Amino acid sequence: MTQETDFYAQILESQRRAAEQRVETRATLLSELRTLGVTNIEVQYEGYGDSGNVEDVVVTPDTIILTEDLRRRAEDFGWDFAYALCPGFENNEGGYGELTWSLETDKIDVSHSNRYIETNTTEHEGL
Repeated sequence: MTQETDFYAQILESQRRAAEQRVETRATLLSELRTLGVTNIEVQYEGYGDSGNVEDVVVTPDTIILTEDLRRRAEDFGWDFAYALCPGFENNEGGYGELTWSLETDKIDVSHSNRYIETNTTEHEGL
């Protein structure tokens, strides 16, 4: 096995473990949030310039207040889940989006947008 092959094998193994962790975290959060009566959760995230974070977590019904620990774990899960679908969006001009999780059906939708700069170059030579 070459050093390059070993490197890629390590990356794939790391991705596999991260995917397994997301499945476990999802199941735990689903149970905890349902127990509180949460029916829907939205995690809004944004990243650019080599950094990013969760901007807001909104729960339905809005009368339910998450503990600081549960809110942080929901933020981390939302970020990790969205990042697995759109890795690297925090670079350069960045990207943003919203993860919407219907707890009643355990379905997650992610709406993600990448920012970019468009350049239109015109050259005139030897005029």
